[in-house]
Amino acid sequence: MSKSLKKKSHWTSKVHESVIGRNPEGQLGFELKGGAENGQFPYLGEVKPGKVAYESGSKLVSEELLLEVNETPVAGLTIRDVLAVIKHCKDPLRLKCVKQVVMYSIMAANGYATEERVNLYSVK
Repeated sequence: MSKSLKKKSHWTSKVHESVIGRNPEGQLGFELKGGAENGQFPYLGEVKPGKVAYESGSKLVSEELLLEVNETPVAGLTIRDVLAVIKHCKDPLRLKCVKQVVMYSIMAANGYATEERVNLYSVK
């Protein structure tokens, strides 16, 4: 195997865990977007500053993929199903997330160059 292949880190090494609780209003402090109904993995929308009750781990970042909730895999589920998993979990919640890799590609279509955003991600 070439040295350049050995040096590249696998996406799983970038997975991080955040342990959070519900805030005094009973909310988690972030939006959930994507979902299988949209042909996407669930990911974090807006993470509201000062509204997430962190207990340990790293901070949540908008646009990160949500992979697990309390060791339950949620990648590939609809938003409704992810919310059901979250609802039935007791505090604290252990969220495993990973940043998406976003690439921009230029495509030539009918003689015109257009920019297309491509989200690349994979789940174990």
